[in-house]
Amino acid sequence: MKYLMGTALRALALPLSLSGFVALAHAQNDSIVVGLSGDPTIINSGITTEISSSVVGAQIYSTIVRLDSAGDPIPSLAESWSVSEDGLTYTFNFHEGIKWHDGTPFTSDDVAWSLLNINKTYNGPAGGLLAAVDAIDTPDENTAVFRLSRPYPPLLRGLAYFNSSTILPRHVFDNGQDPRENPANLKPIGTGPFVFGEFRKGSHITLNRYEDYHLEGPYVDRLIFQIIPNEAARGLALETGEIDYIPYHVMPLGEVDRLEGASDITVAFQKRSIAGQYQAFLNTREGPLADTAVRQALYFAMDREDLLEKAGFGHGKVSDGGPFSSELPIFYSADVKQYSHDPDLANQMLDDAGYPRGSDGKRFTLRISYSLAEGPMQNVSRLLRSQFSAVGVDLVDEGMETSAWRDRSFVQWDYDITMGSYASGPDPAIGASAFFTCDRIQRISGHNASGYCDEKVDALFEAGGRELDDRKRIDFYRQAATAITEAVPHWWFWDRYYPIAFRSNLEGITEDITGYGTLDRVRWVE
Repeated sequence: MKYLMGTALRALALPLSLSGFVALAHAQNDSIVVGLSGDPTIINSGITTEISSSVVGAQIYSTIVRLDSAGDPIPSLAESWSVSEDGLTYTFNFHEGIKWHDGTPFTSDDVAWSLLNINKTYNGPAGGLLAAVDAIDTPDENTAVFRLSRPYPPLLRGLAYFNSSTILPRHVFDNGQDPRENPANLKPIGTGPFVFGEFRKGSHITLNRYEDYHLEGPYVDRLIFQIIPNEAARGLALETGEIDYIPYHVMPLGEVDRLEGASDITVAFQKRSIAGQYQAFLNTREGPLADTAVRQALYFAMDREDLLEKAGFGHGKVSDGGPFSSELPIFYSADVKQYSHDPDLANQMLDDAGYPRGSDGKRFTLRISYSLAEGPMQNVSRLLRSQFSAVGVDLVDEGMETSAWRDRSFVQWDYDITMGSYASGPDPAIGASAFFTCDRIQRISGHNASGYCDEKVDALFEAGGRELDDRKRIDFYRQAATAITEAVPHWWFWDRYYPIAFRSNLEGITEDITGYGTLDRVRWVE
């Protein structure tokens, strides 16, 4: 469990100023400092699924509803709602008097326009969530009526997620400009509990309390996101009080055991309804990976127990449900094709597929890319290089900065294997469907970048998305999982567990089950 930790351990002996960041002074009770591994590319989850964007943006923007600790919808922008008996009409009534941070009144038109023109167009999960929404009527400034072409059970809970349902100001984004180029992506204007202050790249993001926030809270005056690229320095900063909270997506997995023994620090495993998996997209369009037998063979060549132990430090479970994590228990089933570590079988399958070893012992070369900000992936790449070498396949490591990686992988499709953490939930219609249906083969982050397309799988996802009977929905999705796992357009490494760490006198951190951490209810206690 100490794989590649030498550099990190040495960093513990360094002053924090030598480990990649300069700490900002703060006083408990009036501020909370959150550690991040790097700069968000943008702060707008309407056009990206980047987790750091959602975590920061969740403090600035709002969603129509939010979820309580049990996963049930509760008010956010909407104070009440109703659903028709046939499931085709959702009516939301918004709080009166809500204003954007620039003083402009919030209206139902902001909801309709941002969901249908921004989220649905540019955001992968939103494409599935809103697929059944034909129109959003706005009979008055405080009412929105969603009209669906078919029943869609996941809709209400899905509207609580910032990575699919962030409500944006129309008066800022409806200006004829490509929304991906709007300056507000780095100087956001929301309706949420905190107002954007400043973004100093490589250093910090500062947010200030919004005095006219329409809900309870927030309980601190200032929220600071401190950029700390070095994993060990991030853990040390928590111990020394320079930061107060490390969210799941930047939690150094190699630091979990040590922090559990530190005084005044709580390490918890946060339950996340999105049920993420560390996995790889495979470019199925050309080359060896266009052959299903090759994709299967290399999955057999992989020792995923070793990946989990050495790269994930044991914090997870080797994936055995294909595209559905075991943390999504309603839809998960291990009754799919299994890929145990079997290099002899992998060698035979590669021979049979027409890829013999050359005189140098190599069959072919593949490129493997990932974001350097995604901690475990660099170790996964190094481990896979060794494991694949045993079956005659050479891997070229192409780890890179996050924005470059997203562009290369999801826009240009210039990769062979690309890796990261992706959601299978909170419902397959919102999570997994974004990666495996034909209509999602688009040059947009969070979409089907592998190029995998099977009309039978599409029909199963379509049926599952509209079915109201839970038992039938489960069967449709399990059939889809069986077909996808056989075709293996992805390699699923392990189902994620979500360790977080925070100062023990912070109350409310673990109550958010979406993982995007709106911190308006978090407070310091004695």
